[in-house]
Amino acid sequence: MPGAGDGLTVVSAMRHANPKAVTMILSAFPELDAASHAIMLQADQILLKPMDPMALVTAIKERLAIGAPAAQVVETVATILERTTDSTTADWFEHLEKDQKVLTVPLTYEQRTNHLPQLFRELVHRLRSSKAIGGTVLVSSGAAAHGLNRCRQGYTAAMLVEESRMLQVSIFHTLQKNLANIDFSVLLIDVMTIADEIDSQLSQAMTSYVAESVREAQPA
Repeated sequence: MPGAGDGLTVVSAMRHANPKAVTMILSAFPELDAASHAIMLQADQILLKPMDPMALVTAIKERLAIGAPAAQVVETVATILERTTDSTTADWFEHLEKDQKVLTVPLTYEQRTNHLPQLFRELVHRLRSSKAIGGTVLVSSGAAAHGLNRCRQGYTAAMLVEESRMLQVSIFHTLQKNLANIDFSVLLIDVMTIADEIDSQLSQAMTSYVAESVREAQPA
């Protein structure tokens, strides 16, 4: 393979294309990190170079005799996010609670996260609708309400941007944890769609936030 990690990409693609195939990695780099990624991507066995040809033949025969493990259930990114909304939200909240600037605005867990259920529903809908990236923005009443609430709660614009950034990070953490179950044929476009939709919702929230800031600044 021409680049580091290319073999692991092939292993994952092979597992999804033909779940009954036995997948083996022959590597000259036995680092623990590489091995853990290979296991996560469902390689059946890792062999180290240099290896005697007859030993390789024996290893292949033994592995074929055992057969491949039971096929994993392949899920769409939308299904994974729908299934893991609560855990992704908890992960997001945990990361946000470490941000000292955000913590200057004391809020309960529910106040901090009550906008996320609708956001995830709209994100899942967007992923399943196959709407073109960068096309017409889907209007989100939830995003507008979120911007309004954050302004009234005392958030700065920078805080609003940071919580949106951390949401993308938490979503990608969730996808990484479920990498073995993802349909790789649409992964890239789904990741781009996630980023586009969250940025769109942030833009709508920011518009509402700015409008409320201007209103509050006007004389009574």
